[in-house]
Amino acid sequence: MKNDYSSFDSDLNTHSFHIYNKDKAKIKGFYPSKIPDDFHNLTISDINIDDIVTIRAYFLILKKPIYKIDSGKIDLQVECIDNNTIFGNILTELPSNFPLAKGTTIELDINEILYKQKSLIQ
Repeated sequence: MKNDYSSFDSDLNTHSFHIYNKDKAKIKGFYPSKIPDDFHNLTISDINIDDIVTIRAYFLILKKPIYKIDSGKIDLQVECIDNNTIFGNILTELPSNFPLAKGTTIELDINEILYKQKSLIQ
């Protein structure tokens, strides 16, 4: 059976990046390779303004002759929560050729957040 990466490919072609989504990971064949899926199951009520959260993003580096994709975890500080949409400011320094950059605010779904960092202040 051929795996269907069309949604993954569409994000890469349209935006040059794709954010890992725990719901999409449940779809057999959605991601090209196995990724650990033992991340915390968070709900929107677990997230607060100023929390530090972590996502995994894939970046399109080269389209031809074959796709070259880089990926990694990115930390963000939560700036705003609007219903089920979270807005986070990127804290991680990224290479200048990536379509996302430190200081950029992006929109997130709760299923795109791998985990929330533990507070150092008790």
